[in-house]
Amino acid sequence: MSHTKRVVTSWVVAAMLAMTALYAPVLQAQDATPVNRVIERLQEDAPAIGTFSRRPADGLDFTVIDAQYGEFDVEAIRQVLTAMRADGEPPAVAPIVRIPRAARDAPQTVVTQLLDLGVFGVMFPDIETPAQAMTAVRAMRFGPVSDVGTTAAAGQRGSGTGVGDAAGYWGLTADEYRAVADVWPLEPAGKLIAMLQIESMAGIERLDDILDVPGIGAIFLGPTDLAASVGAEGPDAPQVEAL
Repeated sequence: MSHTKRVVTSWVVAAMLAMTALYAPVLQAQDATPVNRVIERLQEDAPAIGTFSRRPADGLDFTVIDAQYGEFDVEAIRQVLTAMRADGEPPAVAPIVRIPRAARDAPQTVVTQLLDLGVFGVMFPDIETPAQAMTAVRAMRFGPVSDVGTTAAAGQRGSGTGVGDAAGYWGLTADEYRAVADVWPLEPAGKLIAMLQIESMAGIERLDDILDVPGIGAIFLGPTDLAASVGAEGPDAPQVEAL
């Protein structure tokens, strides 16, 4: 089966991201928990529109706070999140953080720090194998979880009672936060999204197997890095678009 038949891609021009819906269940009635607009849009089989920015404009569904390059500064990310909650309510624009490339194969510590701040999702760069995808999903889930021992991704996020600042950031109690702090669509009521970047031919060649990993919420194809991976002149080259 071709990749285009397995996923639905919505390309957004300029600085917007191309998000790929992996699952689209019937939209359920909303509760009092914060709305993750990325999940909401994908549930509606609609494009989720966002950008890379630490000062997102109103009206976007999400913003990616880029921590891939330079020093990983948790306090700087905390300041961005605080500014996004300036009105005392959880942000309408979903804050997603892209982690450093160096943390790809062992992301648990970095991801726990970010989730404890209250981010709505994590972007994992340069995913090339199903094992890396599974590691990404597991890092975002509390453990132990009821589905340990099944094919689902068993959680590795700390299982203690603390959730950092996340519950307060979401406007929930710790117990309320734990009830919804899981990855969608593996947990249909989950409010966290795992976003994976495919940026190389190695990732493209294994894409079918990567998509079989439970808990992936969205795929972001990085055309610039893909172009470099195949020796193309740029992201608009025919061999890149053919992927």
